[in-house]
Amino acid sequence: MKGFIRKTLTGWVPADEQARRIHQREKLNQVYRADIVQPRNYRHHCLFMALLDLTFENQDRYTDDRAFRSAVALAAGHVDTFVTLDGEIHMVPKRYSYDDIPDEQDFGIEFGKAMTVCAGILRMHDLGELEAEVSRYADEHYGRAAA
Repeated sequence: MKGFIRKTLTGWVPADEQARRIHQREKLNQVYRADIVQPRNYRHHCLFMALLDLTFENQDRYTDDRAFRSAVALAAGHVDTFVTLDGEIHMVPKRYSYDDIPDEQDFGIEFGKAMTVCAGILRMHDLGELEAEVSRYADEHYGRAAA
């Protein structure tokens, strides 16, 4: 079961009703495994999608947005690497989905790398200017909730 917890001065406490039920169900002094992640921020997700959409619309190499996103992931180093039986190194682009990058801090790092790649495609050297344009685009296409 998954639940949300909050860090306080006295330790971790359940953050919602489902987490409270989980907490009550478990026994004292037992050891449990937990993956602690800060859930992804929807606003950042919207900004990231706006960055990819804006860049895709302003490039002329790709006609398929999924192929374009894979190319950005590859260029940004967001890949799984493996070695074939012949010793060749292959890189496979990873997805930027919630399930593949559930932690907000990890996503922020990947967002920054992708933004650098997109800035190069758009030939923008000022990342502040790109951030402003992406925010404007997100507002228009994803609504004020993205701002």
